[in-house]
Amino acid sequence: MRSPPWILATLLFALSSSCTNPGPGPRGEPIKIGVIVSLTGALGPVGPHLANSARLAAREVNAAGGLLGGRRVELVVVDDRTDPAFAARVAQELVEDEGVVAIVGSLASSASLQVQTVTAAAEIPQVSCCSTSPDLTTAQPAEDRFLFRTVPSDLLQSVVVSRYAHNIACERLAVLHLDDSYGNPFGMAIERNFRDSGGTVVARVPFTGERSSYTTEVRMIADAAPDCVALVAFPVDGGRILRDWSGLAARPNVTWIGTDGIKDPGFPTAAGSRGAVDGVVGTSPIVEPMTPEFNAYSAAYEATFSEPVGIFGGSQYDAMALVLLAIEQAGNTGGVAIRDALFEVSQRTTPGDRVFGPGQLSLALQRIRDGLGVDYEGAAGPVDFDELGDVVSDYEIWRYDADAERFVRVDTIPASSVQ
Repeated sequence: MRSPPWILATLLFALSSSCTNPGPGPRGEPIKIGVIVSLTGALGPVGPHLANSARLAAREVNAAGGLLGGRRVELVVVDDRTDPAFAARVAQELVEDEGVVAIVGSLASSASLQVQTVTAAAEIPQVSCCSTSPDLTTAQPAEDRFLFRTVPSDLLQSVVVSRYAHNIACERLAVLHLDDSYGNPFGMAIERNFRDSGGTVVARVPFTGERSSYTTEVRMIADAAPDCVALVAFPVDGGRILRDWSGLAARPNVTWIGTDGIKDPGFPTAAGSRGAVDGVVGTSPIVEPMTPEFNAYSAAYEATFSEPVGIFGGSQYDAMALVLLAIEQAGNTGGVAIRDALFEVSQRTTPGDRVFGPGQLSLALQRIRDGLGVDYEGAAGPVDFDELGDVVSDYEIWRYDADAERFVRVDTIPASSVQ
């Protein structure tokens, strides 16, 4: 499905005009927004393109004249090193030293959970593109919520993993998962769902990430003699696990079922060869839907940065776009006002609200200035925040094709079937 030409033309004109015709000059101090991504550590391969996706939304708004009467948006991008403690430290610096009015990030759930202690205390909104742990849902109360995300909770994905395992006649499942806020609740939910649906879990093995070898863990899995293995990991760890599995002298014939955390080019790279991960299947929220909104985002991203979009890039663009629209909707940079406005711009609150997506932020901003309602439809899909800052999405079954050197979608599972 191709984007309507006028959507793409609007976005590309806005981006190009930021260099050739800046439009109204910015008035007042710039509005600073923090962007916490992982540029190093286990999620280091993912962070750079996510930083660019945030920049894409900010450039679009600045090209249209900025926010709140002409104030320019300034992004302060920092590296959390995929380290929860360091993520909290840089979040504190963003709030205290940089004076940011909102934070987009982080990537790892464990890091976002640390960052939210800072943003909640400062009463500024935080929107993560990628943190899927169920622990984020309960991290803050509904009546005083500053934590949001544009990707769904892993509680739903665990159902998809379990059902897929049964569909491929897996009777004996092993679960190998990160020992952190992302992996533990996800791994336990997979185990619970598979057992509740009549399967046998022969092993659940947590592991510490960012190591050079996982031989001990893969031997534990092999000794349990499963039919299939659910793998909850980040790209580099996941690749090294498959590398070490391939190196075992004796191992059972299993189907590896990955999750969203390894669906990245860093996964086959860390495995040492594409053949080591050829045919690995997995599950993920659909963050690259075949919609005009995603097509408009991806075309503008590739035209701007001369690289293809990466995993969760649309979700990151959506997180930044929602924050920018919410600031205009709030009419000021107060954290509580922006927080309340996030609920308003993410969904249709009145019958007269109009839908806007990527490439249409300038039109959405003008409608807000006219006192009319907007409903932002994301590049990655609907981003209708519930009272706990969560969203839902459809899911996919993917397979890594070594010959094509890419992840291929093989099935789609509607969100309505797993809620």
